[in-house]
Amino acid sequence: MHNKALRLIIFFCSYLNFFAASAQAPAVRYAAKYTITERRKAVNSNVTVNAVITSVLPPSISYQTPQQYVINATITPLVPSNTGGTVPAAIYGQSSDYLGGIATATGVTVDAAGNVYVADWGTNQIIKITPAGQRSVFAGSGGRGRQDGQGVASSFNTPDALATDAAGNIYVSDQANNLIRMITPGGLVSTLAGSGNAGAADGKGAAASFDNPRGLTIDANGDIYVADQANNVVRKITPDGTVSTIAATFSTPTGVDIDADGNLYISDSSNGAIRKISKAGVVSTLATGLTFPRELRVDGTGNVYVSDQDEGRIKRISPAGVVTVIAGNGAGSGANFFSSPIGLMLDGKGNLFVAAGGYGKKVVISGYTIDKALPPGMSFDVKTGIITGKPTSLWPQTVYTINAYNGGGSSTTTLSIEVLLTAPLKQSIITLPKQDPNLDANNNYNPNGTSTNNETPITYTSSNPAVAVPTANGLIHLVGPGVSTITANQAGNANYYPASPVSQQLTVVEYLYVDMLPINPKTICDGDFNTETSSSNSTIPVTYTSSNPAVATISPAGAIHIVGVGTTSITISQNANPPLYVSATPVSRTLTVSMPQLPTINISATYQSPCAGDAITFAANAQNKGAKPNYQWQVNSINAGNNSDRFVISTLKKDDIVTCTIINTDDNCVAGYPVVSNPITVDVIIPQTPSVSIVPSANSVLAGTAITFTATVSGAIGTVNYQWYNNGELAGDNSPVFESNSFANGDVVTCTAIPVAACSTPAHSLPVTVIVVQKVSAPNMFTPNGDGTNDVWNISGIASYPKCIVNIYNRYGSPVFQSRGYRSAWNGTANGGLLPASTYYYVINLGFKNQTVTGYVTILR
Repeated sequence: MHNKALRLIIFFCSYLNFFAASAQAPAVRYAAKYTITERRKAVNSNVTVNAVITSVLPPSISYQTPQQYVINATITPLVPSNTGGTVPAAIYGQSSDYLGGIATATGVTVDAAGNVYVADWGTNQIIKITPAGQRSVFAGSGGRGRQDGQGVASSFNTPDALATDAAGNIYVSDQANNLIRMITPGGLVSTLAGSGNAGAADGKGAAASFDNPRGLTIDANGDIYVADQANNVVRKITPDGTVSTIAATFSTPTGVDIDADGNLYISDSSNGAIRKISKAGVVSTLATGLTFPRELRVDGTGNVYVSDQDEGRIKRISPAGVVTVIAGNGAGSGANFFSSPIGLMLDGKGNLFVAAGGYGKKVVISGYTIDKALPPGMSFDVKTGIITGKPTSLWPQTVYTINAYNGGGSSTTTLSIEVLLTAPLKQSIITLPKQDPNLDANNNYNPNGTSTNNETPITYTSSNPAVAVPTANGLIHLVGPGVSTITANQAGNANYYPASPVSQQLTVVEYLYVDMLPINPKTICDGDFNTETSSSNSTIPVTYTSSNPAVATISPAGAIHIVGVGTTSITISQNANPPLYVSATPVSRTLTVSMPQLPTINISATYQSPCAGDAITFAANAQNKGAKPNYQWQVNSINAGNNSDRFVISTLKKDDIVTCTIINTDDNCVAGYPVVSNPITVDVIIPQTPSVSIVPSANSVLAGTAITFTATVSGAIGTVNYQWYNNGELAGDNSPVFESNSFANGDVVTCTAIPVAACSTPAHSLPVTVIVVQKVSAPNMFTPNGDGTNDVWNISGIASYPKCIVNIYNRYGSPVFQSRGYRSAWNGTANGGLLPASTYYYVINLGFKNQTVTGYVTILR
């Protein structure tokens, strides 16, 4: 019986959850496991600034709280934790000038490159200021008008609010003209909507009308929203210029903006209120009590910034409706003085641009703020949020609200601070979470205890080491089934009291399990055999049963005895007493017992090759043959071969028939009946013995003359491949014809014909020797003067023509020289005497194919 891993269930007294799993031998594994899942809410970090999108993530700050300090003792700097976007080191609400020398600044907007655009109501122009501070006229001639056109060729009449879309187009509420204008990034001005006459008509393009349009904003779809001031409504313009009325019942609406969730905010100026319209169309009041709220802008976390024109202040309204002044003293003078602030725009980088009167200011909206003074001697760094110092007086427990800001929005947290006479000991409070048990590969789980005291370690004890024991690294190691109390302890130190022990009761339950391999079918001739089983616990007995004792019985040890023919279920089970053990689920396997079968035999043939005369191996595959079967092979019913399950023979002919008879000689259950195998009819191929001859198209040819050899094959059936050889080297293609013009004298050509048909032998032709003769070339002069140079008439190539006849004649036609074969070159003599220097005529009969060479030769002396 195989020892497999235990299956355990872990229970905690504080809650009842049931966990079970299994693992395989040889290591003992406890399969219950903890699973800890932490879920965090996702934060949308996209902030819409009109249609300019920035990916700045809002901050998410917190402080370790509460804090208790000792009077006159320097504190450890208290640094905020920030899991969100970075907070730039800046002073929130600090302002600076970015624009001067302008008639009347009304609207302001910022593009993605950081360029600032200002509507100058006094000059009817749009001014552009680059990040480097360079200023230029972007559009508008300076005179009043409504002319569309490029840059200064266009005209406006009291331009008010500005807004920028994602493509960099700037939209202008051309107030006195009652038009909404568009300026491309290249400065081309066109009219998007409005007839130019005061009215409240909806429609497309010039079919619509406005009455003193003011504030503008653009949503993510490119739709433009307009505060139609004199009509006391909010209008919507689609990208194709179609105007509709979406909200009414306001009193002098002057500003609009949309937050990241699609809610619309309106400056209801004459009512001194900020209204909010949800995506579902529900209208609510966010804040009241403002003097004359003009432009407004919303950051990524729902803070609304408002220019309160009559007070000369810039205010922030929290999502809860709390109004705070962030810039502007309202006094009418000084560095923090804002004169009639109107236009606002967030740049998404932590700055708020303000257009007001004859100037423009940039207000920083990054950094940290705190709502009240810290204890004396302590300070708050508005750039970093860090609290430092030495408290110099006792201070009651006080809760502070701290805000962090960046271009993506804000984060709010609280902090409790108290200053005491002496340092108190803090409470150590242990928490053991309600968690799912989750084991590692070494059967350990982490209890995940936490404490308010992070200075001394948490230690664990187990009341029953036979069930679980703590490890040196703070884990709990499971040992076996049972009940144990796991207790968490924590010692104190100079800053903390010891923690009260916290306990959890751990119950480990073992799930028993058994298994059995399938049982192969048996016959009544088979002897006793053992089942192949396994169990998870080798100390608890298992039980075996047979559902049909008339077929087979089984012993307590699992040995099966065959009784008769039929089917029975063999079952293994393992029972244990609760509560620490759970009985195994019984496992059953079917045993089928049948009568034995007579031997069967099947033979197969393996050919060494398909050719007659090669060996063929016959193999017998027999079933129920017994331990010592007899084999008798036969060829055409005549005994052959040996008493073996293999028979090899190489003398078989086509259509011979081979069989094998088997006899079981020693099985007590099966009578010795001979069984004849299937017959195999031999199929072999008789080899072909072809012949080949080759004939050249010509022989005894001049060098360079093409000769074609043709092969003729006999005695072959089917396709034949050809291989040509020249002097024993491969030549030519797989073709019955071989042609070449590069033969040399004495080359020997042969051909091998190879039939494709199996078992055929190649045929080799007789060799043919090629005879190649040279071209005859006779010089036209020689100098037989005895100086050893050119003394005889040498004819090149003449040696190839041994049957040639050379005749030389003088100018009168009389023969002066004749030679057969031209074995010795002519030396310019005739009948033993020197011939005079002159020109002679020659005729050379080559004695080959009636070829003759003629010409003139001159003797020089």
